Amino acid sequence: MRRGGRAALLLALAAPVLAGCGGGKAAPTSDAVLDQAMDAGHQSAGLERLTVAEAQYRLAGTRALARDDAPAIGDAGYNLAVVQLAQDRPADALSTIAATRAALAVRGHAGADAGLDLTQAAALHRLSRDEEAGPLAAGAMASADPAIAEQASLLTGLIADSRGDRATLAQAVAHLAHPRPVAAKWQADEDELQARMRLAQEPAAARDLAVAAADLRRQLVDYRGMARALTLAARAAGQAGDAGGAAALSLQATQSLHAQSASAPAAVGAPDPFKEPTPPV
Repeated sequence: MRRGGRAALLLALAAPVLAGCGGGKAAPTSDAVLDQAMDAGHQSAGLERLTVAEAQYRLAGTRALARDDAPAIGDAGYNLAVVQLAQDRPADALSTIAATRAALAVRGHAGADAGLDLTQAAALHRLSRDEEAGPLAAGAMASADPAIAEQASLLTGLIADSRGDRATLAQAVAHLAHPRPVAAKWQADEDELQARMRLAQEPAAARDLAVAAADLRRQLVDYRGMARALTLAARAAGQAGDAGGAAALSLQATQSLHAQSASAPAAVGAPDPFKEPTPPV
């Protein structure tokens, strides 16, 4: 993915945070090896072949260093960090971002970069370092790229909600208010943050909004975001007095997360119909 496609890769892989791949591409360079590596990384990421994508972005970045091409270095570093974040390796993503910023600075490109800021914020949030993540995400809300500004607004709202900062959450909700109809990704973001705003006073309405957000994220193949919305819906159902609904929604979220990553806790009291049978003794 080249310049202009940065936001789409973030939306595709790192929705915290971080829903497919797409987006614009800048004109190719005169280096066919660099361009092919970047395109191969993009295609592999879109198919969730993340280790292959990581290798391709490393190849592209190494070629960009050989070429002494600052914009290409920035693109490859950004793409690599996003793919690392998608593999749930936020510490590696932070290291990649720091090294990319240093490589850009020595080439006179030390200015603001909303894409790197947003990816860094997402990695910090994944590590529960929200005091550091918050300002970076909030700053990226002002990006001229609508997709980056949108994702930054969602992340800002999630961070604010986790910290009990209602004022910042309200600002993020306002930033996500769109005239209808709107793209499914943006609608899901707005519904989820609205649910978080209304949870304390209107838990039944919050549950409905969270379920709607989960349904949209399922359609977008954003299963991490879907599970997060289902967890929110479970909280809301519980606060609305629907214990059975809360238990069911919580189970759905837990099963989804465990299916996405074996390191996530398995659902208690719910057999997995697709689990490999235990070999006979």
